[in-house]
Amino acid sequence: MTAGSFPRGSSVHAMLAVSACLSVVAPAFAADTPAKPTFSKDVAPIFQAKCQECHQPNSIAPMSLITYQDARPWARSIKERVATRQMPPWHIDRSVGVQKFKNDMSLTDDQVETIVRWVDGGSPQGDPSTRMSGTGRCRTSR
Repeated sequence: MTAGSFPRGSSVHAMLAVSACLSVVAPAFAADTPAKPTFSKDVAPIFQAKCQECHQPNSIAPMSLITYQDARPWARSIKERVATRQMPPWHIDRSVGVQKFKNDMSLTDDQVETIVRWVDGGSPQGDPSTRMSGTGRCRTSR
């Protein structure tokens, strides 16, 4: 077929039809793509709940994970240790026996995925004002 064999204006109609399809499909694809995790919003709460008991200044761990500045230089190592489940140390077989433990410091699959995606996404800090307060340390009231 040649360009002259289509009725006049059909290319405009075709472009409108394609645009309409894309306007419906594109948001669906965007909804399936999770936002890049940031330290402040996504990773810091995990570290506070599961890591900072040991990873704080003058504690048993070799480095602090309290601030972004503390954690960022270690991002690739954190990813490797978390993805292989070497950290946090939790040597209970998750597929056998008792599954709920008091003071369980293990990471869920979603938490591991969040940390891995944070590192793979360039380890962005995000907005520090979205970060939870606290350090994960045990505190006593006086």
